Amino acid sequence: MITFDLIINPVIVMAAVFVGGLIGLLLGRVQLAKSRAKIQELEKEMMTAHAEILEVQKAYVQLESKLEEHSIPVIPMKLSGKDGSKEKASK
Repeated sequence: MITFDLIINPVIVMAAVFVGGLIGLLLGRVQLAKSRAKIQELEKEMMTAHAEILEVQKAYVQLESKLEEHSIPVIPMKLSGKDGSKEKASK
């Protein structure tokens, strides 16, 4: 009969757990740093886009104000001859 004796050294097990935890912690920090960098990049891009939108809106408002300053008077046209003859007769 063949027996297989398994001897577990607690120091090696504790060292393996410590090294595994340390590797997991380092990998987590690296992943977290990458995520934060991506978030900062996206926030910067979003702020740039908002600034461009505000500049376009400002230019649009300035253009509208220029157009309002140069308003063209509208002269109403008479639709029928009867309306014109009544107005001339009443004057």
